Amino acid sequence: MKTKLALIFIFACVVITTRAQDNSNITANATNRFTITGMSCDGCAHGIASELRRTPRVVTADVAFSNKLAVVAYDTNRVSTAGLKKVIVDAGYEAKLVKSRKAKQR
Repeated sequence: MKTKLALIFIFACVVITTRAQDNSNITANATNRFTITGMSCDGCAHGIASELRRTPRVVTADVAFSNKLAVVAYDTNRVSTAGLKKVIVDAGYEAKLVKSRKAKQR
């Protein structure tokens, strides 16, 4: 029974989709790292990453269940650290900023 529920949960995390933002032509000027608590599987990490990627002006978002870490590159002109944290919290998890880094100007 537990295995069946776990599979249903993972499936639900992966299947929930909305139209993704087209952020392919955006240049990131900052990168944030968050520790995330409350994840119980790789499906949770995938769901958080998907939500972050749907956020306008997020260029990349990688979330790892193994180390409970999210790394998000984004354009600070349209989204803030608080905004990114809110996306994670609204998805049902807790997030703590570990490191924020501005991109070097070229």
